[in-house]
Amino acid sequence: MRKLLLALTLLAAASQAADFERINWRTQLYLQGEPAFLKFKADKDKTLLEDGINTKLLTIPASVGFLWSPLITPFWKADIPFTLWLGAEVNSFQIGTIEDSPKYTIYDTETKKDRKGEQNDRELWFLGYAPSALAGFTFNLGGDFDLRVLGGFGFQFFTFYDDYAGNTKSHTEMLKTGFVSSALEYRIGELFQDVDFKIGINVRKEFLPYENVKARDKDNSPSPSPYSDLKFDKIEYKWPVRVGLEISLDFGRESRRDRRMRYNLHDRDDVLRKYSEVKDTLSDWDCMAIERDYRFYLDENGELPDMSEAYTRTQFADVLESFLAFCHPADLATKEKLYSTLDSGKVQIKEYQAKQEDSRFDQVMASNDPEMLEMFLLYYPDSPRRAEVEAKLRSLSEYDKFRAIQAQNTFKAYLTYLNDNPNGAFRDEAEAGIFELVKAGNRLKDYEIYLKRFPNGKYVEEAKAALQQAKNGGAAAPAAEEQSIIEYQTGESYSEPEQPAEEEPAVEEEESVEEQQPAAQQQNNSAAASKRAAKLEAKKKARQKQLEAKKARAAKKKKR
Repeated sequence: MRKLLLALTLLAAASQAADFERINWRTQLYLQGEPAFLKFKADKDKTLLEDGINTKLLTIPASVGFLWSPLITPFWKADIPFTLWLGAEVNSFQIGTIEDSPKYTIYDTETKKDRKGEQNDRELWFLGYAPSALAGFTFNLGGDFDLRVLGGFGFQFFTFYDDYAGNTKSHTEMLKTGFVSSALEYRIGELFQDVDFKIGINVRKEFLPYENVKARDKDNSPSPSPYSDLKFDKIEYKWPVRVGLEISLDFGRESRRDRRMRYNLHDRDDVLRKYSEVKDTLSDWDCMAIERDYRFYLDENGELPDMSEAYTRTQFADVLESFLAFCHPADLATKEKLYSTLDSGKVQIKEYQAKQEDSRFDQVMASNDPEMLEMFLLYYPDSPRRAEVEAKLRSLSEYDKFRAIQAQNTFKAYLTYLNDNPNGAFRDEAEAGIFELVKAGNRLKDYEIYLKRFPNGKYVEEAKAALQQAKNGGAAAPAAEEQSIIEYQTGESYSEPEQPAEEEPAVEEEESVEEQQPAAQQQNNSAAASKRAAKLEAKKKARQKQLEAKKARAAKKKKR
């Protein structure tokens, strides 16, 4: 029961000590290489070889490993400069030739005497590797220098190959191995976010000896292999330790300084939230902008300016404390600088907000986003630039309407826009749309109507050229007799009828002439006069309709 109570107490203490703010499982991958001489010894009295085996083989044992820290950061308050590791490694991976062209003697069963072996082109080579489990720690010596110490236990595998004339016999031995390694690492730099590249010098010491290692099974053939039933008395390294180079990738490393600062600032955040009467007075816009780029709080030199002469601490402390307590800036350097500002009393936060009005104005005007423009008006209701922002909003609203008119692409839609918006922002675009339709229809009346409607338009010269071409009778001249598309779509007449007062005397003169002519000629003249009178009546009606339409448009403008 006491053991259970003790375990629960330790667990509770560990939960309080664990750094749950930084959810970051630190890991490391490394590759090592250590030049070494590997010695193989076999007594000649125990082999068929005349001189036995006493070979020193130069190899470069390579090791690759993976380490994982089971603790996020050991303790909450304490500045612990080390990291605990668990991991796995495949070490001492090496290959080499032990013996070739052997000289050996075998016993001849027929003659009952020893004789020289004839298989002198045989080769004996090996492959070795040792998978192992690891545990250890890394200690920060200072800055970018770390010292890592690991201990491991595993199994050393030696596979021996007896190769002769393309035929290979192999035998594998497994032996226990134990070692300790120590690496002095230096952080070169950050490859990616939270991924550090490091180089180092590694020293390795193996403890368990490799003795009585069998290399080949017994060969019972009449002409046996020179390595038949070969057993090495000892396999060992020439030097007691191996020294080599290491490269590694460190994932999730946090410097001691960052951790220490994070702890201190975390405590201050708690104090602000718990004891201060500060309320969350900053808008989401403030928080998002500062999170994205804390330079919103700095001047052009990247420093916090001194506002202490103009403002007191009480004028800005509430807003700055509110930001630090509720916006949670992720960048530690930002928090550190702002807390330093809060302590020194240099910054008036509202002055910063006022200074940001210019930059935010440029930002929203360039965005063409109605939501951002409306947010600016809400955030700066008394801004001297309010009229410009409102004009921009109206322009964007008018743009949406004009896009709908462009989608219709008719004379009626464009002319309605011009009549409803005499000072509209898209008058030039509307004129361009009308003239494109005139060119597409290629009708004489439409060119004439364009010139009357836009006497100072951008396309006057082009319209006059089209009319001149019609007079000259060119192949591509506008059609003269076809109905105007503009009049057809709008339902209005743009023709100029003759004035009634000018036509009536002509009728009286024609009638007086008719009285002096013979009867047959008078009859013909009477028919012609009837036709002319009908035309005059039609022109009068058209003129009347045109006058009524003008009056209606004038009445609409007065209502607006």
